[in-house]
Amino acid sequence: MYRSCLGALLLAPALYSTAFGQTAAPQFALVDLGPTTVAGSGLAWQVLQPTPAPDYPSTGGNACYGISTNSIYAEYGNAAVGTTCTTTPALHAAKWTWTSSNITLTDLGVLPNALGGPEGGPSSEAYGFNNVGDIVGGSDSRYPSIHDVSSLSYVAHHAFLYNSGVMTDLGSIAGPNYDSSAIAVNDSHEIVGTTQTISSVDGSILFRAFLYTHGTMYNLTFYLVGGPTAHLTRAFGIDCQGNIAAAGTPASGENTHSYLLIRQGPARNCPN
Repeated sequence: MYRSCLGALLLAPALYSTAFGQTAAPQFALVDLGPTTVAGSGLAWQVLQPTPAPDYPSTGGNACYGISTNSIYAEYGNAAVGTTCTTTPALHAAKWTWTSSNITLTDLGVLPNALGGPEGGPSSEAYGFNNVGDIVGGSDSRYPSIHDVSSLSYVAHHAFLYNSGVMTDLGSIAGPNYDSSAIAVNDSHEIVGTTQTISSVDGSILFRAFLYTHGTMYNLTFYLVGGPTAHLTRAFGIDCQGNIAAAGTPASGENTHSYLLIRQGPARNCPN
């Protein structure tokens, strides 16, 4: 199974000073871990690999486009998150918790008023969770996709934060009709993932790694020490210090590289 490896990120300083009552924008030093094509550079967080879990409780669906009834994306402690197939058919974000004698399924549902796609009802998936009740992932939203706004045959898929029975839409940097997905969250409620943005050069749609904190989604490419030296496309993990594992391409070109983003500022008092 895919297991969270947030604890494997390097510990480093952090920044969340305030000025005039507002949280300062984050800043990161970028460490290039090399191209992903080099042997040995493929880190576990580069690609989320779902693991089928047919023995876990499900919502009773079994016709989700050839996908197994349940899939697990992250597991640690006595809990796991992923997707479960519904009878619509549609995939719903789900959480499983267990004791020595019982496994309990929680169907997390979808974002409020989510539109259904052409294959069935609205779908969602959970990719990560923390120790304080947060679950993150992606869900069909109530907004038609920019790719086919007229017919509603496509739905914008948005990053979400789920806690205490409430699923919150985190939006997309490009706007409500564009896509995003949340992949990991730490115990400080800081969320990372990928979002669509719009190029200021030619208006094309780009995928960029984001950090969501204090109600703001940041395009991480623009919060690097020394400027946008890399085009970060996806963030996969964030540790308790706020350091981020990501992938992207050097600003000069080349193939995809792995990166570590070290958050600047005073260190946090993190548990061992």
